[in-house]
Amino acid sequence: MGWQDRQYRSGGRGGGGAILRRVFGDGENPFSWAFPLFTAAGIRVKVHVVFVILIISQLIWSSSRDSIGIGHMAIGMAILFAIVLLHEFGHCIACRMVRGEADEILMWPLGGLAYCRPPHTWQANLVTAVGGPMVNVILLPVLGAALLALGGGWESVAFNPFRPTQPLSVLSSWGMVTLWWAYYTNLILLAFNVLTPMYPMDGGRIVQCLLWSRVGHDRSMDISTRVGLVAAVALFVLGMVGGNTTLMAVAIFGGLTCWFERKRLAFARDAGGYAMSGVMAEANRREQSAFDRAAKKQAQERAERADAQREVDRILEKISREGMGSLTKKERQTLERASKSG
Repeated sequence: MGWQDRQYRSGGRGGGGAILRRVFGDGENPFSWAFPLFTAAGIRVKVHVVFVILIISQLIWSSSRDSIGIGHMAIGMAILFAIVLLHEFGHCIACRMVRGEADEILMWPLGGLAYCRPPHTWQANLVTAVGGPMVNVILLPVLGAALLALGGGWESVAFNPFRPTQPLSVLSSWGMVTLWWAYYTNLILLAFNVLTPMYPMDGGRIVQCLLWSRVGHDRSMDISTRVGLVAAVALFVLGMVGGNTTLMAVAIFGGLTCWFERKRLAFARDAGGYAMSGVMAEANRREQSAFDRAAKKQAQERAERADAQREVDRILEKISREGMGSLTKKERQTLERASKSG
């Protein structure tokens, strides 16, 4: 799915229940309810508790007579997990390429969340958003070529999108079935993730980054989240009509994400307005202070010029009474300075 630039963590404490705290944290943040799997290249990978429950439930349900079977379901879930994980690693690697930070991936029921913090530029954010789908783009010809090389035939690569599981009936081995599921899952994830202009899908982030380059960050967020809300409603209706609860859940989550992004943007604007008021007040105080200092300096200069003129007038009056010979050395210097300045 998409990548997130926010952290959802809570620290642990020693003592009893350390294992539960490691999984559930302090219990207040649902995003922290996850099992740690492994760390690769400094990136921690965790699996959400609900995702584990979902996998178990899907396997149990698939064992019923009218379902596709537990074998196919197990293959499908494993492949989905692997491709989504590779997709999220793509976001993390792309973020690091633009000198951002990426250190955690959370696998949960609606996909994956890569916690990335790219530099605050539209170019860096666009590279980070595109990094995930690029993994799917690279995998698509690789998996398709592998299917053809093993004798899958063009019908297993170019199939009817409205009857996607039809090629399964002509595949001769579990290996071919596994490869086809990988190809199909990768294709669906790429198309759905990029073509859906809704947060937190990569399509929504790509739209926002492209708008950012033209209208600025805040305006791009406003437009892209509005578009995302419309897309969420359309996706929910489509899922409801088709009886697809997963699609409805994605729509609800996407709509909430867009709504929260709009609230966050509005809060940032309000906070920025208060901060700007403080800045303007400080600037006004500094301007007034500079004006007062300039006025004081001008008044002092005028007073000094008036004193100097009075002294010159006194010296001239003395000359008229007593002559030049009566002047002291200091009086002569004052008269010379006045003559030069005049």
